[in-house]
Amino acid sequence: MSEELGAELLEIDALLRRTAGELTYPRTPDITSAVSARLREPAPVSVIVWLLGTVRRWWWKPAFRMFIAVSAVALVVVSVALAIPQSRTALAEFFGLSRVRVEMGPQLSPTPPVLSPDSFARPASLRSAQEAVDFPLRFPTSDGLRQDPDAMYVQGEGSQTPVVIFVYEEQRLDLYQSSQALFYKRASDPSLVQEIEFAGHPALWIAEGGHIASFLDEQGRMVIESRRTVGRATLLWEEQGITYRLETSLSREEAIRVAESLR
Repeated sequence: MSEELGAELLEIDALLRRTAGELTYPRTPDITSAVSARLREPAPVSVIVWLLGTVRRWWWKPAFRMFIAVSAVALVVVSVALAIPQSRTALAEFFGLSRVRVEMGPQLSPTPPVLSPDSFARPASLRSAQEAVDFPLRFPTSDGLRQDPDAMYVQGEGSQTPVVIFVYEEQRLDLYQSSQALFYKRASDPSLVQEIEFAGHPALWIAEGGHIASFLDEQGRMVIESRRTVGRATLLWEEQGITYRLETSLSREEAIRVAESLR
């Protein structure tokens, strides 16, 4: 920029400043109150008509109707759940296991009996148990050797949610394995249920004291014949899409060691 052009710009700037100082500006209008009042007014009819027209144009699309239905159901479920303090606790603390549902609250009458797997599942051989599920079954190990169960059972084949159950009588534990079933738990005392982690897996530990256990079918409905009282402790966790449930009289530390030994 030349010195002459720079001096000329300075003169123009000085002139503008003097002119601005001599002008009288009108008072700034109060736009805050006006905008707030407009926001409180009901939506114009034209906007409502536009929204209705948009919904009408899209309503024939199955994907749009499914989106509306799913959104409505999700809103109702979350609203109801969050309205109940016990459900808020369950949602906040036990959302980590995708196929386990834990509910807090008093036990519902009548209290179901304590049942062993042979009361609600069919006996199975290792071959038929493996054929019932779509994943490799795993076994507890000791000193690197596989521990075969004393008995094996399969439950839920009719509802396409098979569960394989290994019973270890001497070790005082039952091991449940499934990739499809939903496990339902109801505990009256929230202090019995703890969210823990081992080997990088989120898990739930339900201490001894009595809770209600059952299976849910693919529609989320309770399988009545599987509803029972569990007096022993329970460890639940998930690995690679498989849900494991260990019912045992062992301590939490001993149960975790069993879980970590599965091969």
